[in-house]
Amino acid sequence: MPRYNPFKPSSIVSPGMFSGRGAEIAAIEQALFQTRNGNPQHFLIHGERGIGKSSLLYYVDILARGQITIDGDTAFSFLTITLDLESSNTYGDIIRRIANELRRQLASHQPATELVKALWDFAKHFEVKGIKYDNEPERGNATELLEELTFAIDKTLEKLVPSIDGVVILIDEADKAPAAHLGEFVKLFTERLTKRGCNQVCLGIAGISTLLNQLRQSHESSLRVFQIFTLEPLLPKERSRVLQLGLAEAEKVNRRKTVITPDAEMLISELSEGYPHFIQQFAYCAFDADDDDAIDRDDVQRGAVHPDKGAIQQLGLKYFHELYFDQIGSDEYRAVLRGMADHLDSWVKKSELRKNLKIKDYTLNNAIAALRKKHIILSKPGVSGVYRLPTKSFAVWMKAYTKDQ
Repeated sequence: MPRYNPFKPSSIVSPGMFSGRGAEIAAIEQALFQTRNGNPQHFLIHGERGIGKSSLLYYVDILARGQITIDGDTAFSFLTITLDLESSNTYGDIIRRIANELRRQLASHQPATELVKALWDFAKHFEVKGIKYDNEPERGNATELLEELTFAIDKTLEKLVPSIDGVVILIDEADKAPAAHLGEFVKLFTERLTKRGCNQVCLGIAGISTLLNQLRQSHESSLRVFQIFTLEPLLPKERSRVLQLGLAEAEKVNRRKTVITPDAEMLISELSEGYPHFIQQFAYCAFDADDDDAIDRDDVQRGAVHPDKGAIQQLGLKYFHELYFDQIGSDEYRAVLRGMADHLDSWVKKSELRKNLKIKDYTLNNAIAALRKKHIILSKPGVSGVYRLPTKSFAVWMKAYTKDQ
């Protein structure tokens, strides 16, 4: 008989299965509290793929909207605007998308009928200036539209506070649009709000760690706007809690209990390396492999290595395939990665790679430089010539699913 599988490797995690990030959540709660009281605090979340940035941002979204209680009370009542950036987005697109989402959110607030009409006019103004299309507007037009956006937000707050706490704008996948000049937008947008005395707006953005450099290149002062959170892998206790929360949800839906043995739980913890998305994938496949409502070590192993739907293959297709095949155009560079995979995610010296791979020095140097630039390998801080792969899973996938040409 089919069973409901509670683990979600293909989507963000719901608040009911959220685990860890206590320090980050507490700091963001404080940022929201400060913003509500007229001292806006903005935040930036960054980290590797699969580390849980989108799930945390979703948690912040529903926290800000008042759908999560703190100590039994509804803590916040912000109007929230959320968007994911796309590679084609321009500077003008960011402004337009925030304005459109603001209009949609206002449509649900009865006192804001006239504001909705005003924002319809605002949207038409965008189309007149050409921002409806893919072409980047002239900088003068974009500046004028930014002024109009901040004016619209200011009027929104003037009308709706204190029935709402303020406005929270959340931008996910912020690294996806390097040509959108997000750093410049952040700096100018927050400055214009401040000049208007519009002090109940919180801006939160999330992306992989290349986002920091992108923002800095767009505007050298943009990072000063944010409190910055670097997401690290979950601790073993937090990984265990993810599994227990999932199994508790499965019991409610399936009306029968599924248990997990301690060694199976430990193996999922080790295989996932604390990456929330990886935990979900290995747990999903282990749950799927189980046939007696008791997930053991064999279930985890079978779920991990199935040739088609196994966790390692699935993670490879979602995370590693692009890094290995699409971002690297040289078989010699891939050979360097396979050489590093022999060490899993341990640090390895360039001299050892040179000896084992037997490739020319200039080829090895070029490969390492290219792989570092693309953030496919990591350099050991403060030590020259020592590198590693970001995760064991990447190494295991290469060893299991790629071959020498």
